[in-house]
Amino acid sequence: MKNIKITLVILVIFNLKALAQGITIGSSTTFTGGSAIITCTGNWNNSGTFTAGSSTIIFNGASGNQTITNSSGETFNNLTINKAANDLQLSNNTIVNGTLTVTSGDLDLNGYTCVLGSSATLSETAGNTVKGTSGVIKTTRTLNAPSSENVAGLGAIITSSANLGSTIIERGHEAQSSGGNDGIERYYSFAPTTNTGLNATLIFSYDDSELNSITESTLGLYSSDDEGSTWSSMGGTLNTTTNQIELAGIDAFDIWTAGGSGAPLPVELVSFIAFTQLNIVELNWQTATEVNNYGFEIERTSTPLNPRTEGGAEEWETLGFVDGHGNSNLTNDYSYTDISTPLSNQLSYRLKQIDTDGSFEYSEIVEVEIDIPIEYKLSQNYPNPFNPSTTIKYSIPVVETLRATSLHVTLKVYDILGKEVATLVNESRSAGNYKVEFDASKLTSGTYFYRLVSDNFSQTKKILLLK
Repeated sequence: MKNIKITLVILVIFNLKALAQGITIGSSTTFTGGSAIITCTGNWNNSGTFTAGSSTIIFNGASGNQTITNSSGETFNNLTINKAANDLQLSNNTIVNGTLTVTSGDLDLNGYTCVLGSSATLSETAGNTVKGTSGVIKTTRTLNAPSSENVAGLGAIITSSANLGSTIIERGHEAQSSGGNDGIERYYSFAPTTNTGLNATLIFSYDDSELNSITESTLGLYSSDDEGSTWSSMGGTLNTTTNQIELAGIDAFDIWTAGGSGAPLPVELVSFIAFTQLNIVELNWQTATEVNNYGFEIERTSTPLNPRTEGGAEEWETLGFVDGHGNSNLTNDYSYTDISTPLSNQLSYRLKQIDTDGSFEYSEIVEVEIDIPIEYKLSQNYPNPFNPSTTIKYSIPVVETLRATSLHVTLKVYDILGKEVATLVNESRSAGNYKVEFDASKLTSGTYFYRLVSDNFSQTKKILLLK
């Protein structure tokens, strides 16, 4: 006789009350949804255990808000909101592993997080969406060269030939603000494993209910790389029929929202950096969507910065002024070159951005180190011996009495009899470190000398050409 194994599965459900107002699962109760379709006209209260299985929970109360409450968080398979009026409101974090469908009424996040599982998707209809002035709906997906992928149905459609790797995408509905202006009531936050060189295209979807009193025809995309503190206007192609804004050529993803050109999210200063070459400092800065920008005063100090003093050092010198663009929705680049010869190797710069009404604010401070020699120096050429070329380095110091004046410098090469065979430098040079190449391909092998002469300084060194 064959052995027969019998498995007896006993499902014990107790203290489960299906009420006209909703569903309550008691503290010691296990409720298994199986493959059932369960309709709830009131609130969902779970202080026990709910095992979703492949079930579908439908919230369809005729009026008033319905709530989902479980102090430890709730997990559903399919969750449907199909209410004649008002919202389904979260009272705790919630996970959906199947399909979250919003057919009629809204899902109010109410400050909580709704997580869409690895294969879950969101389905919304026009005017019936996930919403909430706080809280997010999010998912984590692996995106390898996505092509027009509407990730989890969240409405952020991504195309890129790059492998973004594991990517967290969050959608929130708090209007982002900057410069006294607000965006629409939707934003996306992206956190890909690889977030550079993406050359991506983003289609940003929105609902008419999220416009936040902004004229739809003025919408464009804005991005922030500092957690929403400042925003850059990115533009994009708007389609008011499909409620989408498309932008290509995106190098990296951060936080994105939409705003109107009539009520922009201005960033008076996107970046401010400094470059040095010898004793010359080049300042570069960039703005986006300027509002009433009269221009910038450029200020410099060589006083050590005092972190306890607002704005840094006390002694700031105004170097010049650069006109602004007034009102602009375009990205604008600015530059200023400081060609003076400071007596300090440590310099700090800031911008004083002035509005047309005379109000102003200061930028962040950038610090630079100027490699200015304090004495003349003529280095030994390298290589030595050489064939047929070699490099000669020399330094011209700051001369306090000639602070604003360049010094005339000559660097010449002589043969062993004192005859000049080459002039390498014969011009005015400001303080700094220099190098020059000496090509001796037309000279014969032998010993030569090179001499640096400037102001009251003169120095000679010997070189050896071996062919």
